[in-house]
Amino acid sequence: MPNKRWRVLATRPQAQNAQWSEVLQKAGYSVLAIPMLAIEAVLDEANKTRIKQQILNFDHYQHIIFVSQNAVEHCSYWLQDYWPQLPAKMSYFAVGDKTAEQVRQLLCASDVNGGALAMNTEAMLLLPELQALSGVKVLICRGRGGRTTLGDELAARGALLEYCELYQRSLPAQASEQLAVNDIKPATDVLVVFSGETLKNTLCAASGCGKLAEILSLPCVVPGNRVAELAKAQGFSRIHIAENASQDCMLNYLDREF
Repeated sequence: MPNKRWRVLATRPQAQNAQWSEVLQKAGYSVLAIPMLAIEAVLDEANKTRIKQQILNFDHYQHIIFVSQNAVEHCSYWLQDYWPQLPAKMSYFAVGDKTAEQVRQLLCASDVNGGALAMNTEAMLLLPELQALSGVKVLICRGRGGRTTLGDELAARGALLEYCELYQRSLPAQASEQLAVNDIKPATDVLVVFSGETLKNTLCAASGCGKLAEILSLPCVVPGNRVAELAKAQGFSRIHIAENASQDCMLNYLDREF
């Protein structure tokens, strides 16, 4: 039984949202689980051909950077097809500890740079291994249309940079309908988003079902100042800033502030 008065609007992609909701319920929160982000493999042939070539040349890159757990998962599917035995002594980097864990599990990597020491792009850019990069081939594995801050800075440091865009994000078709049939209560509901894109999708779903004002009236927990600025620009006034987008950090913030 919930022992906290707050209900959390859980908005992660479906697979991650199920686990996040379970964590929240064990912590004593009620949960309204409505995924606001869908993760899908790229379908167009041009991009699939590009990915295939990058995977075939996987051992040509000095550094491979994974920006998310989804990037690791989708990359592993391709590697299973073209690298039955992964190349040895690859230099892997991961944004966040959960992403690093995925690299260790799915790519059988014993040594992963970053992880808990690089919970966001800005921290990744501080790693000593990524300072002097003149002529170094770097592959950033990510979703289509992600932020360019990391790549732009690495290229400015001399890296020969490529993006491997392995998946695409969208607003789930049923999100607006699911939101429409649930009452939103600003006094006891709190919106938690793990990315700026999730925030935008939530507002889009709310607008589509006539609940934009209710959503904007909620306290909104975001991962860091960048998403906080986006929330402010979109019209939120009750903005709470967690340190980063790790699940543990977001839960700790909820427990401390709500």
